[in-house]
Formats: sequence, C-alpha cells, structure tokens
Amino acid sequence: MELTKKVEKMAQVYMEQLEIPEKSTRDAIHIAVASVHNIDYLVTWNCAHIANAEVVKKLMKINNSFRVHTPIICTPEELMEV
Repeated sequence: MELTKKVEKMAQVYMEQLEIPEKSTRDAIHIAVASVHNIDYLVTWNCAHIANAEVVKKLMKINNSFRVHTPIICTPEELMEV
C-alpha cells in the first residue's frame, strides 16, 4: 500500500484526535493506510491505540467526517472466531 498524501494527512488527524502518542506514529499510519485504501479488516494485537472500542468509536466519527472508509478492527483471535 502506498503512503500517499491522503494517508499522511489522515495519520496526522488520527494522531491529534485519537490522542496517539508521538512514539506510536506507526499506529496512526497503520490505521490510515487501512482506511484510505479501503481495506476490509485491520487485524492487530495493539489494543491500546487500535483494537480498542473507544478508539474505534472515535475513528468512525472522524472517518465519517472525512468521508473515509473505516475498516473492521479486530485481534487475530476475534477474526478466527468469524
């Protein structure tokens, strides 16, 4: 997946609005790549900044306001239960 200008912009928005710490920039980029490129599932073990119900709730609002896709975010265990 490409790190386009839109991915970079959304990553910055996520850093600010999801309150992702500077040391976790990769988490914001991970979310942005999946969102901007319309990926169906974002599978992660990161429950602090990504697979977290409060984060997902905020992410959905942000993405709706920017008209960006919100992937289904889950842990590998959750995906295997499907």
